Amino acid sequence: MSCCKNKCRCAYPCNFIPIPDNNELKTIALLELSGDGGLTFDITLKKTFEYYFENNSKQFKSFPIIDTNSSLEKTIELLDYYYIVGYRIFIGFNRSKILEGVLTWFNNHPKALGISIESKSPSLDIPKNIYRLTPSQSNLLENIKLTDFVLTRRYIFYVYSKGELTQEFVLKLLTDPLSPVKDKIVAIPIIPDSSNISDVQTTYISKNYNPLQDIAIDYLTVKNQRQNFIDLFSFTFIPIPTFDISLQIFPTFNDNNKIVWSDLYYCYRNINLSTSPLWRVGYKNLGNINYNTQGLNALQLNNFLKTKTPLEELSNYAFVEEFNQNKDTIYFSYSDFKYNFDLLKQEQNWIPDSVFVKDPIFGTFYQVLS
Repeated sequence: MSCCKNKCRCAYPCNFIPIPDNNELKTIALLELSGDGGLTFDITLKKTFEYYFENNSKQFKSFPIIDTNSSLEKTIELLDYYYIVGYRIFIGFNRSKILEGVLTWFNNHPKALGISIESKSPSLDIPKNIYRLTPSQSNLLENIKLTDFVLTRRYIFYVYSKGELTQEFVLKLLTDPLSPVKDKIVAIPIIPDSSNISDVQTTYISKNYNPLQDIAIDYLTVKNQRQNFIDLFSFTFIPIPTFDISLQIFPTFNDNNKIVWSDLYYCYRNINLSTSPLWRVGYKNLGNINYNTQGLNALQLNNFLKTKTPLEELSNYAFVEEFNQNKDTIYFSYSDFKYNFDLLKQEQNWIPDSVFVKDPIFGTFYQVLS
């Protein structure tokens, strides 16, 4: 028996295949919940989705969440199967490697829509039918305000994880002929996850910089090695102002390091959440470890896509969302945090120093807060 109504000539009876409502697209999440590449990000994303399905079911209808076992091949098989049975919105592909691997599939299925919440590789700043909720590294860097303090320094040391595409792309932008700091960059590539950081010592010593005159600036994007470099800079060199780009987790400073780093350590962080009631309650109930701050934004975007609501009206729980022609987030807010140690308030280690906002409604502004 074939699906005579749909003339699809499939091998299953019609009542085995759910026919989607023409007025609403069906959604499914394909997440890496296990396997070699199993992502903590995806695991917390699942918990966040399930929390809102249970507690805010009228606003966020539940959808299936399937484990891809961190396999690109299985991901494509699942895309094929669930597309055939009527699903059109697919959430997942949070690793750029997986997102890149499904681009051809989406190109061959133009009615399908994807939502990638975490992928930010600049190599994927290309036309695609997949929305990315996290600004790519190139979009972030282009919006970072280079202050006069940075522009007037003699050296800008850039320590980055060798082989990490986003870090190397940042270096390319910093050394571009049009970059205002192209002649000041001293690049120090580090092998990821290596404990050997002698290259940093060698490069710093070779420059023989005078911190009172040159005051080098260090742009730090070393991921898992961040803590090692914090300790190295604290005890090996005369401290210099250091900026962390796209910092995910604030580093830990012991009491001696706090004094050394006070007023010298800055970090750029995307602000992709706010204190809306929905966010606040979810965060309170799931806690920092189990709550995914971008999950709520994905649910909001999904509501717009499945009901075919114009995205010009979309605002998520952090900012007004706007995408470019590549479906990449172009408007976002980020903060410039400064490490500050106050002997009278030892529990307060981080305070915001300045905020840069680029927003289609509120405009663009830069404000020094301290």
